[in-house]
Amino acid sequence: MNLKVTSITLDNCLVFQLQGKILSEADAEILKDSLATLTIHNVIFDMQALTHINSTGIAVFVKTMTKCRIQNGDLLMCAPNKLISTLFKITKMNDVFSMYDSVESAANYFK
Repeated sequence: MNLKVTSITLDNCLVFQLQGKILSEADAEILKDSLATLTIHNVIFDMQALTHINSTGIAVFVKTMTKCRIQNGDLLMCAPNKLISTLFKITKMNDVFSMYDSVESAANYFK
């Protein structure tokens, strides 16, 4: 297992700090477990410490965004590294997810 997830509440949103890699179903399960009891549907994924991701992780992101939007919230991404930014551009996921430079700028979206 390569992923560590911590969460903090910031104003009216929930920030998940992702650290490590999401490359396997086991890694994705760690994130899914963290999201299982989601009660705040304004969510930010802080990817500053996320080093690698593949389609397994992107699928969890899409499912989470859908769940948030059904509940009138949203999912925002912030601070992806160059590798992840490039992957999101190649897969056109940068058109699907709103990307921000920092947690603070993403949190301002929810104000």
